[in-house]
Amino acid sequence: MSTTSMKSGFLVQAIPHDEARVDMSGEATRLKPRLAQFISLHGWPRQLLETFVLLAAVTVLQRSFFGAASFPGLPHPYLLPVLLVSSQYGMSGGLSAAVAASLMYWLGFSTPSAGQDFHAYAGTFAVQPATWLATALVIGGLRSLHIHQFSELADQLAADCARGHELARGLERSIAEITALERRIATDTSSVAAISRSLADIDLSNRRTAAASCAELFRVGTGTSTFAIYLKDFVGYVPVCAVEEDTICSTRALAPLSPATIAEMVSCDTADHAMGDAADSDFCTGRYVVPLAPCGAGPAPLAVIVCELHPSQEWRHFRRRAAELGRALGTLLNACPDQILKERA
Repeated sequence: MSTTSMKSGFLVQAIPHDEARVDMSGEATRLKPRLAQFISLHGWPRQLLETFVLLAAVTVLQRSFFGAASFPGLPHPYLLPVLLVSSQYGMSGGLSAAVAASLMYWLGFSTPSAGQDFHAYAGTFAVQPATWLATALVIGGLRSLHIHQFSELADQLAADCARGHELARGLERSIAEITALERRIATDTSSVAAISRSLADIDLSNRRTAAASCAELFRVGTGTSTFAIYLKDFVGYVPVCAVEEDTICSTRALAPLSPATIAEMVSCDTADHAMGDAADSDFCTGRYVVPLAPCGAGPAPLAVIVCELHPSQEWRHFRRRAAELGRALGTLLNACPDQILKERA
């Protein structure tokens, strides 16, 4: 008994005090064995049923093979059910088995004779029940301690498994966040490198070459894979560069656009996307026109970029980046010499 109590004390000390205060599935309340756990009547109908079945079986076997004879020096057969029930259910089951065995033993015990002393008769009758009671207390007590310690270990195992699952989930979330951050850093790095290369490839010798060389910068900056750049000319807006699915293609199939058509397209896109903003639209589809005009310039832009937007593009990000790049590229085009004016001169 003392060894088990010392182990239980060490078990309590091994758990930090902060965790003992936390009510995790009642773990802190199960650290100390209570008397109610040893004499608990949980499952008593099953215990009584099994006890009476065993006692009945022992009684039938004893009556069938040995009659009512008893063997001096040997324990009574009712000790076997008491041992079995005590070893299975602990002290509560052992006590109930001892009481049931004593009751059946009393029913089958011979009545005292007229000349027999009552105290001698009571002493003879009390020997076997006292033996069964002592057996239930010793064997049942050890079994109850075993059940209690097993319950403690099971609760600690469940708590440790829960902590392990929480740590595993936290580790998985951390790995996912680290992976997403690494991808974002890699994407940003590649985007910055691509923008740097695009800026280095811009040719400012004249407006036509500058507009054509700005296509890569616009593609990388806005993430648009299909668009066409139209430069203002004396006949209207002529195509100088076309990109389809991230690939530069010929502009022969594209017809020039008149200033009125460009003005109508810009006004329609502005109205449509203003309605989309009012409806809190997150994604954009269809056509969008980006005017390339420096700040404070005239009403007619120097060039326009007609984009075919993909449904997966985010409208707010695209519009902000397209507007910023439109102003920047318009400033570059305004600073470039006009080849048409040179030819006229």
